[in-house]
Formats: sequence, structure tokens, C-alpha cells
Amino acid sequence: MAALGVRLRHGPIRTGAALAAALLTAIGATVSMPVAASADPGLADQYVTWTDVPDTPLAAGTVSVAAVASSGLPVRYTSSSTDVCTVDGDVVTLHRQGRCTIRGTQPGNASFAAAEPASTTFAVLGRAQRITWARTPDTPVTAGTVRVSATASSGLPVAYTSGTPRTCTVRGGTVTLVGGGTCTVRAGQPGDDEYAPAPHAEDSFDVARSGQAVTFTRPDDASLATRTVRVAATATSGLPVAVTSADRHVCTVRRHLVTLVGAGTCVLRADQPGNARYSPAARVVRAFAVGRGRQHITFPVPGPAAVAAGTVTIAPAANSGLPVTVAGAAPAVCTVAGGTVTLHAVGTCVLRATRPATANWTAAPDVEVRFTVGRGAQQVTFPAPPPTAAGAGTLTLAAAATSGLPVTYAAATPAVCTVAGAVVTLVRAGTCTVHADQPGDAAWEPAARATATFTVTGDAQTVTLAPVPDTRLTDGTVTLRAAATSGLPVRFSAAPRDVCTARGAVVTLRTPGRCTVTAAQPGDAGHAAAPPVRHTFTVTRGAQRITVTQPPARNVLDGPFTVAATASSYLPVVLSSGSPHVCTVAGTTVTPVAAGACIVRADQPGNDQWAPAPRAGRTVRIAPAAQTVAFPAPPAAAVSDGTVTLTATATSGLPVTYTTGGDACTVAGATVTPLAAGACVLVAHQDGDHRFAAAPDVTATLTVLRDPPPVTVPAAPPAAGGLGSTAGGATVGGAAVTVHGGGFKPGSAVQVVMYSAPQRLGTTYAAADGTFALLVVVPAGLDRGGHTLLAAGLAADNTLRLLSTPVTVSAAAAALPVTGGPVRTLAVLGAWAVLIGTVLRLLGRRGWPHRWTYRARHALT
Repeated sequence: MAALGVRLRHGPIRTGAALAAALLTAIGATVSMPVAASADPGLADQYVTWTDVPDTPLAAGTVSVAAVASSGLPVRYTSSSTDVCTVDGDVVTLHRQGRCTIRGTQPGNASFAAAEPASTTFAVLGRAQRITWARTPDTPVTAGTVRVSATASSGLPVAYTSGTPRTCTVRGGTVTLVGGGTCTVRAGQPGDDEYAPAPHAEDSFDVARSGQAVTFTRPDDASLATRTVRVAATATSGLPVAVTSADRHVCTVRRHLVTLVGAGTCVLRADQPGNARYSPAARVVRAFAVGRGRQHITFPVPGPAAVAAGTVTIAPAANSGLPVTVAGAAPAVCTVAGGTVTLHAVGTCVLRATRPATANWTAAPDVEVRFTVGRGAQQVTFPAPPPTAAGAGTLTLAAAATSGLPVTYAAATPAVCTVAGAVVTLVRAGTCTVHADQPGDAAWEPAARATATFTVTGDAQTVTLAPVPDTRLTDGTVTLRAAATSGLPVRFSAAPRDVCTARGAVVTLRTPGRCTVTAAQPGDAGHAAAPPVRHTFTVTRGAQRITVTQPPARNVLDGPFTVAATASSYLPVVLSSGSPHVCTVAGTTVTPVAAGACIVRADQPGNDQWAPAPRAGRTVRIAPAAQTVAFPAPPAAAVSDGTVTLTATATSGLPVTYTTGGDACTVAGATVTPLAAGACVLVAHQDGDHRFAAAPDVTATLTVLRDPPPVTVPAAPPAAGGLGSTAGGATVGGAAVTVHGGGFKPGSAVQVVMYSAPQRLGTTYAAADGTFALLVVVPAGLDRGGHTLLAAGLAADNTLRLLSTPVTVSAAAAALPVTGGPVRTLAVLGAWAVLIGTVLRLLGRRGWPHRWTYRARHALT
């Protein structure tokens, strides 16, 4: 019966749940009963319990699972290992071998909370398979390879491995034979998703080694004098053959080289022991005779020897290697003991060498050698004495002959030195030359004369040289100061010549560099030369300075100016700008480019004779240029007239900016927008730049007028006056009359009306000075009598302005015969032509200010 596994998570187990668990236990189910506190206190808890699923072979295809919820609600199943198994309802479909995990959940309902998910896992077993071998026959190793074959009942490919790698190896289905023995091959099949691994199966077969034979050629008979014999033995397998000697007293073998040791029969054995592929070869024996060797003596003849040598070493030898006996035949001249010949007198030394026979060697013929023993050659070694002051008096000579015989001396310069025995007496300063001789004796030839020469010096002296400080090239010369302890005059030299030269105690400086001066005193008959004294000093380049004139301060618009700079070396001075944003420099000309401190730098880089000069300079104050602003006052304008354009200009040509502080208008750029009637005070600014100072602010006032009222013509003519006309107070109907007046707002519309009943005769616009002129035509049908001409428009302050003049109209003018169009049309066209000409003339005479424009926005009524 399955065990009951209860997991308690939260809260007590309900009685119903415990009873369900006991019931499931009784029927052999595994209980997984997590108890979780419900989030909703009104919902009952539930849990999922699984019935164990046994391990199932893949071949079964499907298996049913069962899990129950303690609530009795249906359990939902999902697979957690879909590559091994999937589930549909309670039926699990098996896909491949592995571990299949099925998860059971119960989401709950209105009465039960969701159950904790529970899972069950079982194994899906693969199909069984086995391996069958096709037996491999026994095979000789010389076959090299052999194919093996094994099959799996599953049809899956089989993998091979060797169980005896020293006998055979396997790759794929091919077995490579390595050596003799039993070859065991293992076959395995690891299975796949459907099949379980197959048990390993083995196949074994014998691998036989190959036979081989040794070929060994018999050596020819030899005598012991042959010393060595080369033999050759080979195996058909190609393996190396070992050759050994059966009697080491006659011969020995090392690497197929036979060494003959004694007379007799040399028996040799050839063996090949085989290996993994070849069995041992049969031994082959060869024998050859070794006879006694013929001896002979080699006796190098010593060269002529001097009896004074005492002994001579000899080295006679027999080809058998046996010792040779030597005897002397002229004992008065020489005797022999072992390998040493002792020389006694001048003459011919005769030596005889013998070597008797042995069991292995015949007797060698005697050998006699002769060599001459004469007198020995000798030489005299005569080291020259060191230079010695004459005040030392004497010194001892130390010549020696290689024979050891005494040496005799003779002075070759008796005025400087004399010799008695080995003692030299110094006479005065100079060069002393002494000969050394050895005349020889019965054993030694006379030695060649040796001569030694040395200097006999005067009294020692020293020179003191005052050090010279580093000196500028521009100083020209330096005077040296030196003295010798002997009081003798000191000589001076200087080097190298391209830097300095010396004449007497005066050193002339030529170029900068290191100058070495030497003070020497060569001595005289009573004084030895003093050791020279040297001193090195530096010839430096000359110092120079720069003088720069101070230019006066100037304005940025004053243009280029010149700066004068000179170097004390008279070398050219290079000027440059230390403030290129303020001024530039070209040669000696300085060009201001902005206000500020103009720094002019002066440099002289020096040359071979002059060091660079310290930088000099001058600072010139560049003041900004002055400028002013011209600000024409703008004409008065009403709010309804729209914007007004300002036209202030700066003498620098720089742009002008505007500000205003009142409420009558606003300004943006050069455009003023009137806002309310009143005075709009405008300020023009120009803040300057890197070349110009700020201009004084200029103020102008724009009068913002109230909006103009509608221009209306009164029903009855007012007695205004002020209107002029070319009628002169009288006219006729149909006549053209020019009406003119002033005091109107520039650019505003002016309407001309004829009374008694108002009749509009025409409209024009006031000029910039407020005047107007208009050519009108008196209506032809106008009644005779007194009438009034009226001009109506706006004054400069946007008030209504009326001008009038009385005029008397008499009878209409007589009509002329006319051909073509109506006379009225021609009259109107002519009137307009006259009007336009008059306006243009007025504009040309009075000048039209083009910097502002007024456009009337109110129609006449």
C-alpha cells in the first residue's frame, strides 16, 4: 500500500480533507495534500492527490493518469516535459524515453479556493535492443587491416572500440592490426529517443605474427694487424640484426664492427628476436680465421737539439701497440732511459729501437735513428731603464741571457752616461744608450747584442695655469696667466682652431664652443719638461638687447602705424603681435583691427655669434572710434494708421536698436506700433563693437493721434475761408478750376464740394506739407449766382478741417462744335492730366520724405 504524504502549509486540516486522505490511502494512492489558507475566508480549501503512475515502456504508446481534488471538482492535466510526453484529458501520449512529469491543477469555484498544483513523475522506458556479431576470422598481422561487422536489432548504427589496443585498433568498421595476439573488438549502441542502450557485445580473433630470416655474409680471413672487420647482417623483416662474438679472446663486436683481439677463429652469431609483428628468426653463425700480425716500428726522428737543452723526449711505437725498447749507440753524446734522451756533448746521437715477437705478432725489424746535438742558441733580454734625473747619480742595469750566462755592458754615449759592470753613472741630462752582450761557451752560441736607451732628465718642474672663466665671443680675446716652478717661460696653445687660437699668452676667440688652452714648459739642460696643464672654458655667444620705441595711443580708425625696434647686435629684429585680435603686424607696420591693448613683441633669435635677445615689447592703447546716431522724428500717426518704420542711422554704419518706455506705443526692431493717443518717446541706441564706442542715445517723439472721425460734408457751406482757386471768385458752368489749400494731414484724402446743393467735384490727397491742389470742372448746369467751393478733410491732429471760398457762376460758356466723343469725357481727362502734373511739380519742388508712408483708412462720406 502506498504511503500517505501530507504537506501542511497553512491552518488546520479540515475533517473532510482528512477523511478523503485516509480513503485514498486505503486504495493505494499517494496523497499530496497542501493546505493553504484561502484568500477569501468564505471559500473552502482543497488539495490535489495523485495515483502513482508506474514506469512505462515507450512501446505502450499511451498511459492513463488519475488525480483527484479533495473538493471532488475535476482536475486539469498539463505536461511539464512535452518533449517526452504530452497529455490530452487524462491520457498521456509517450513520445520518447525519459522522465515524464504531469502537473495537476484545480482552479476552484464559487465554493472552493484554487488548489495548490501537484505533479507526478514516471519513467518512459526505451525499447530493448541487442547486438549481433558476424564472426571475424583469424588474420595474419601482415594483412594490415580487416573489416568487422556487427548489427543492432534496432537498426541503429553500431560503434566499435578495441579492447586490445596493443594488438589492434579500430576506426569505424576497420580494424588495424598492430601486433600478434588476440584482437578483441567491442560493439556498442547508445540508443536514441526510442531505444534504450544495447548491452555491449565482443568479438575476438587471433592475429598471427609473420616469419622472418637472417642473411649474414661470412667475412674473409684476416690477420691481427687488420685490427677491425666490418660485417653485414640483415633480416627479411627489415628489423635490426644483433651480431655477437662466441670467443671474446679472438674478437669482439660492437655495432657490426668486429675488433680482432688475438689469433684464432672468430665465430660470430647473428640473431633477430622478432617483435609484435614478426616471430624470432633462426640464428645464423659465421666463422673466419684470424692470423698473427706482422709488427713494424714507427720512430719519429728528433730534430737537431742543443746540448744545453739537457734532454729530448722520443716516442717510438709498434703497430701491435706493444712496448718498444730503445738503446743508445753513442753514450759520449747521449744516453737513453725509457722515453727520455739525455744530451751530454756536441755530436751525433744514435738510437736503436727493437720489438720482439709474441704469440699473436711476429718480431718487428729494428729501426735506427740519428740526430745532431749542437750548441744552443741564446738571446739577451735588456729592459730599458725608466727616465731618470741626472741628480740620481747612478742606476743598475738588469739584462739577462736565456742561457743563464753572465752579460757584459758597454756605454755608447759616454758624454751622458758611463758603465762599470752593471752600474750606470749618469753624467748629464740627455739620452743614454747602453749595449748588452753574451759571447757564448761550449754549449751556447754567442747571443745577438741587445741595446737599451733611456732618458736622463733634468730637475722636475711643474706649471700652474690660472683658470679662465666662460667668456662671451664679443669680448674678443682672453689673456692667459701661467708660471713654471723652474722660472722658465711657459708656452701656450689653444684648440680647436675654429673656436680659439693662441699667440703668446693671448687667446683670440673665433666662434662659440669649448676652448681648451694648454700651458707647457719643455725644460732645458738642467730641467725636465713640465707635465702640460690644460684648462677648458666655454666661448659663449654675445649678449644683445632690443630697444623698441613707444608709439602713441591712437584710434582704431587712425590706420596702420610703424614701430621701430633695433638690436644692440645690429641684427634685424622680428616684430609680431601678442594680441592679434586687437592688431596685426607685418614687418614694422602695425594695423589696428579692434579697440584694446595692442601688444607688439620684438625678438632677435641670434646667430652663431649672438645669443637670442630677451624679448622686448610695447603696448599701444587702441581706442574705439566715436560714432553718432541721426534719428529723424517720425510723423504723427493714429493707432488706426498701423505701424511706422523708424530710420535712425549710425555714422559707423552699424545697426541701430530702439526702445520705448511709454504706453503709447511698442517697438520691435525698427517698427513702431501705436497703441494709444499720446507721446511715444523712442530712444535710438548703437552699443558699438570691437571698433566703435557706443554712440550717445538719441531721443525722438512720435505723436500718436486719436483715430480720425469720419469726414462729412455739411448740408450748408460753412464760412470757413482759407480755400484758394484759379476762378478768382467768378467762373462759368463747365469751366475748369484749380482748387488749392493747406493744413491737412499729409497723405490724407481731401474732398472738393460745390454748393448751393452739395455736389462732389473730386477727391485728392494732401502732400507731405499738408497742402493739396485739385483741378475740378464747374458743373455746366449750375444756376447763375453765388456759390461756395468747399475742401473737406483731416487736419494733422485728426480733427475735421474745412476750407471754403465763394464763387459767382455766370452763364455757361458757348459750346464749340465738337466731333468725336462727349466733351465732358475729354474735360475730365484733361483735368486729371493737369492735376497729376501739378502734384508731381509740387513733389519735385518741396521734396517728398520717403522714409514714412501714410495711407488714409477712413473714407469720405
